Amino acid sequence: MIAGMGDFIQIVITTYAALFPICNPLGNAPIFLSITDGEKRSTRAAQALKGSLYVFLILAGFLLAGTFILSFFGISLSGVRIAGGFVVATVGMNLLRSAHHQTQQPDEKSEAEDKPDISFTPLALPLIAGPGSIAVVMTRSTETPHLLSMTTLAALAGIFLISLTCWIVLREADKVLSVLGVNGANALTKIMAFLLLCIGVQLIIDGVRPVLGLH
Repeated sequence: MIAGMGDFIQIVITTYAALFPICNPLGNAPIFLSITDGEKRSTRAAQALKGSLYVFLILAGFLLAGTFILSFFGISLSGVRIAGGFVVATVGMNLLRSAHHQTQQPDEKSEAEDKPDISFTPLALPLIAGPGSIAVVMTRSTETPHLLSMTTLAALAGIFLISLTCWIVLREADKVLSVLGVNGANALTKIMAFLLLCIGVQLIIDGVRPVLGLH
């Protein structure tokens, strides 16, 4: 029982750790403040709550349906890992090269600012629950023997925790940025970018190994 609980906690932690730099709530906080500029604090808090709920539903949905999706489209696990690795590594490299954390084009930012509700798009999708995080949970889904397995429940718990983290950080985005400052936020973004690059490279390695017959 204790060993089983230890495995459960380990999966929760590894799922959360893999998703945190990809979802990057700290790095997305400035964008959230930008696209909700002029909104009341209560409205901004509501957007943060809805956006985080959408993040959980999106990632949980791909976790539970991941095996079916891969089977339906005839996509191998190696294909998901390699493609997801390239996406994650590219995002990380772009953030390392850029002087500022900016993932939106001007027209995308303008459209977001004009929308009355930005919780689903662009906040949840693609800013937080983007292709990289979806690739991570779909990879995890292939490791689960059935939907109600311990691995699935633990992964869901990890997704819930990252969604909760996003809600707390976005709800208090103004306070978080006032504490970190511009330099602190940029430094954290660079750290997250490097972790993203490492995760992307590791996903590619894990995807290539079976293709080459390596273990």
